[in-house]
Amino acid sequence: MLRKITVSDLRVDMFIAELDRPWIDTPFPLQGFMIVSEAQLRQLQQVCKWVMVDPERSIGREYEAPPKIAPPERRDPGTAASNQPNRAGANNTAHTAARPATAPTRLAPAEPAARARANTSAAAENRASMLAPPPPRREARRRQVESGGLLGFFGQLKDSAKSMFGSRQAEEFADDEVAPQQSTAIPQQRPEFIPDHVRLTAYDDGQSVEEELGFASESYERTNEILARVTEDIRAGNTLQLHSVEDVIDDMVDSMVRNPDAMMWVARMRELDHSTYDHGLSVAINLVAFGRHLGYPRDPLSHLGMVGLLLDIGKIKLPRTLLEKSGRLTESEFALAKTHVELGLNELHRTPNIHPDVLEGIAQHHERMNGSGYPQGLQGEKISVFGRMAGIADTYAAMTKKRAYAAAASPHEVLQMLSNWSGSLYQGEMVEQFIQSIGAFPVGSMVELSSGEVGVIVTHNKHKRLKPKVLIITEADKKPRKYPTTIDLIYDVSEKPVYIRRGLPNDAYGLDPTEFYLS
Repeated sequence: MLRKITVSDLRVDMFIAELDRPWIDTPFPLQGFMIVSEAQLRQLQQVCKWVMVDPERSIGREYEAPPKIAPPERRDPGTAASNQPNRAGANNTAHTAARPATAPTRLAPAEPAARARANTSAAAENRASMLAPPPPRREARRRQVESGGLLGFFGQLKDSAKSMFGSRQAEEFADDEVAPQQSTAIPQQRPEFIPDHVRLTAYDDGQSVEEELGFASESYERTNEILARVTEDIRAGNTLQLHSVEDVIDDMVDSMVRNPDAMMWVARMRELDHSTYDHGLSVAINLVAFGRHLGYPRDPLSHLGMVGLLLDIGKIKLPRTLLEKSGRLTESEFALAKTHVELGLNELHRTPNIHPDVLEGIAQHHERMNGSGYPQGLQGEKISVFGRMAGIADTYAAMTKKRAYAAAASPHEVLQMLSNWSGSLYQGEMVEQFIQSIGAFPVGSMVELSSGEVGVIVTHNKHKRLKPKVLIITEADKKPRKYPTTIDLIYDVSEKPVYIRRGLPNDAYGLDPTEFYLS
């Protein structure tokens, strides 16, 4: 278990696992390292206020097991090891027996290995020591990351990540196997798909979900009203009132910068209340959450929100009977449906001052990495970053919502499908970052716990994504609770901690999570 330590209490031989800020904002080139010199100590004290230390990877007396104090008649170094009982965690060497008995209880590393590791400090008196080739285990892990694109959350889930979105869904998700993870405001490594000119921004939650919920709800409703007005204006042949859209997008981005979970909760709880055209609002929220996670600055976040909100406005020009058809579209009907991209762009080109990134993202949100998309059949990196991001967020929003021709899938199921399609339809690294941005079990989704109870995800823990705060809405027998309660899984220290057993579809057990909306 990691220990939070102020930088004034740090010492050489401690292993730094996490910082109080993203690694990208510090002079340290490695994400996790052993302090081997006073120079490194001073650097940490200048950059951070506190850090997380991993005792299991640290060396030094405070991390070794308490010595076994031998009886006086057995203090002969030649016989002590053979005469002492072999107890787990005891060090039977004469060298250890002479140490104070008050050392904290922790298993010691093998003594030769500890001496070898300690000797490295003599040869590493400056920051250059941190650039030395990683040990074999770390080097193997680095090659795995580079070859498979496993970055961020999924890159740290080890084998449990494979099973989470593999061919078979595991009954239990081993969150304790997740490697220590620093703040998720910016991914641990800058994803290669982000252009070099983008200066990433670190975001911390400025408000709790409860504190932000009121503003998020108001912003959601205002944005939905503007979207309805845009729909009517375009249907009537009027031009888009861009300033109105920009105002509500700015409010939405402000809320999500403070805490994205609040807006995502509101969207999930209210998405069934609105019209056919509010799909764009869900996509906008997903895109802003995605961009915030990646560290995009404030203006690009607004552009992403605009892409999401307006990407389907061309459908307003299509027959309603086509959009609401419950059966399979004919070839001619599908060809007509695909024209909504061009129809939407035609409307937007009538509107001055729309940012080029917005137009590009909307134009390409149906393009796919293997060239199977439309309207231009673009492949790979010929699709813009915003176009690739919009394609993922659009698919997720569409499949998690009930449509005329298909039932809604659970968020977890859709993320599993996106993961399966990565590399062919969607960029693999981008899919991984999207899943990290909204969580393997997104806010507002229903889950079944190991206790048998059903809950709704309220907010995520930024370090342990599989231990979120959950609103419990049923008893173990699936009967609805009269008074739902919340539980934060990360603070469950009982003998048998509750964990998420599986994700549930929206209507599982006849439940409607919108009845439990937090007002």
